[in-house]
Amino acid sequence: MASIQKRGPRKDGTYSYQVQWRDKDTRQPERWTFDQEADAEAWKRLLNANSQSLRVAQRVHDDGKLSGPSVSELMATHISELTDVGPYQMMRYTRDIKNHFTEHLGPRKVAALEYEDIVAWIKYMQGKGLGAKTIANQHGFLSATMTTAVRKRLRPDNPCKGVKLPKSSATEEVMRFITQDEWRSIIRNMDAHFVPFFQLLIGTGLRFGEATALKASDFDLNGATPTVQVIRAWKSDEQGGYYIGPPKTKKSKRTVSLAPSTVEAIRAKVEAAGKGYVFTLKRGGVMRSGSTFNRAWRPALIAAGYEPWESKKKPGNMPRIHDTRHSHASWMLQAGMEIFALSRRLGHESITTTSDRYSHLMPLAHFTGAAVAARALEMMDLPTVEIAS
Repeated sequence: MASIQKRGPRKDGTYSYQVQWRDKDTRQPERWTFDQEADAEAWKRLLNANSQSLRVAQRVHDDGKLSGPSVSELMATHISELTDVGPYQMMRYTRDIKNHFTEHLGPRKVAALEYEDIVAWIKYMQGKGLGAKTIANQHGFLSATMTTAVRKRLRPDNPCKGVKLPKSSATEEVMRFITQDEWRSIIRNMDAHFVPFFQLLIGTGLRFGEATALKASDFDLNGATPTVQVIRAWKSDEQGGYYIGPPKTKKSKRTVSLAPSTVEAIRAKVEAAGKGYVFTLKRGGVMRSGSTFNRAWRPALIAAGYEPWESKKKPGNMPRIHDTRHSHASWMLQAGMEIFALSRRLGHESITTTSDRYSHLMPLAHFTGAAVAARALEMMDLPTVEIAS
């Protein structure tokens, strides 16, 4: 880190201020002397914000001669103009600007950014120990901001395009698939009050925040095909509180069909709910992920023989509540559901999301598709074609 040494006094009684650092690029010690302490402090901050690279710090300094907003300023403008995000997501974007851009690219003028600046930022992020997924997410945020810059004619192109991102050596998300035998064991060991709720999760693949926001009016249990409508979900706000809002994406507003076994499991809860939420804690409070995990999920799994996670060095095999969603997807694919139908059922915005997460579970679905094709072709009674030798 750059530091300042106060030197003097001179013959006239004044002092000088020497900024000292080891340059990142040359690996050589550097010393710059200033007459004013404020100037020395400014240069020290500039160096420390740019990994003690004189080359980069000088570029940032030169940016000051350009007009237009800084990267941090445009990022703030960019998120303020979004129309499809809630308070919690806005809070996360604001936090990301502070944590990942303020010290490095944030002070730079938007018009000055070049390809090599984005590469340097990625290396800076790697130096902080951040994983490939986090870097990719933040690069996407930065790229969207640069697209806004192009639209506002603040620069001619997007410098993020074409930059190669680091590859992850780990999976994007650790998913634990629960077998049907395992599920029966979990339910047998679960507090009876919570069984209907978890039977709904495994039977529909609903997200936790969607299922806990359901009301009796959302269900049609007596129709030819029983269904539940997902039209709202619990959200987190900027202060860590909760509020009811729309589901995660536009396609998350959906109608999900219910199997007879799911209807049987939840009927009593739905009919007793009145105008309140169908699924609650024992004393009537709203179900939150933490309290539900501690009071219902974790005790049931431990009783069923699962080992909880103690640390990364001592990982257990206990699935998360969210793994009921992944397990539902795996059961549907194994039963022959097409990936497009599954995507709609889960409320994914894009079928790509469904395919990326569950394509490795699809071999059985391919076999099922082959069997359907075989039956269809047999019905056509096509003539046999002999190939001449």
